[in-house]
Amino acid sequence: MCAGAFDDQSYDAIYQHFESPLMQKVRHEAYGRDIGQHSWVTAEELEVDIPRLRLMGASRFLDLGCGPCGPLLFTVGQVRCRASGVDVSPSAIAVGRRRASKLGLERFVTLTEADLNGPLPFESGIFEAVVSFDVVLHLLDRAAFFREVARVLRPGGRFLFTDAGVVTGLITDEETRLRTFHGYTQFVQPGFNEKMLEVGGLRLVDCVDRTANLVKNATGRVRARFNHQRELEQQEGAGYFYRQQRYLETVVCLAQRRAMLRMMYLAEPRAA
Repeated sequence: MCAGAFDDQSYDAIYQHFESPLMQKVRHEAYGRDIGQHSWVTAEELEVDIPRLRLMGASRFLDLGCGPCGPLLFTVGQVRCRASGVDVSPSAIAVGRRRASKLGLERFVTLTEADLNGPLPFESGIFEAVVSFDVVLHLLDRAAFFREVARVLRPGGRFLFTDAGVVTGLITDEETRLRTFHGYTQFVQPGFNEKMLEVGGLRLVDCVDRTANLVKNATGRVRARFNHQRELEQQEGAGYFYRQQRYLETVVCLAQRRAMLRMMYLAEPRAA
């Protein structure tokens, strides 16, 4: 995530207890399969998307905004490729390193603390695939971000990202306030990401509506957290628990009436 724009402190309680038996139970009830995710990503989505990245054992793979590394480690476990993860949160990086060691994947993974609003800390043209799940809406300048992705991709490489902030209907000021619980957020109109990809030197290959999955996941998270309200209030504090529930309920409401969509985009560098 991005420093200076994204309120990483809102995740402190989650990262602090991320590996606890309680949080593992909540994730299992919410997602069906706990892969250590803290986003809208599921194992089922990754199983569809990993082949799109055309990864092999010799590939280098980059996850931007990797958080506690759930999707990154799931991908590495499937492909056994070399992977790098970047996140602004030292707490998330620490959790990711512990999870990589626990899974026996630490030799495949390098994690770096960095702000995605600045240049990526990598040489040009070294990755076969880059992903960024539900992060781009928290960045200050997504065209600049896409240019950096294009720079670090090898020719023929692939970039897959999701954006859960594509607006297609009316949204109230109260819904906006609740939906931006985690800090700075950019909501965009349909077609905006496609235009910014082009500006950033990338060509759109595919675009898939993942809103139905968002509804399922967010609903599952609301229900799972409610089922463990007492324990979560002791762990997070009652105020945080309430605000997080309102946030998730707002996500569900906006997605159900299709006022805000979650879209998956697949792109690759434009030919010179």
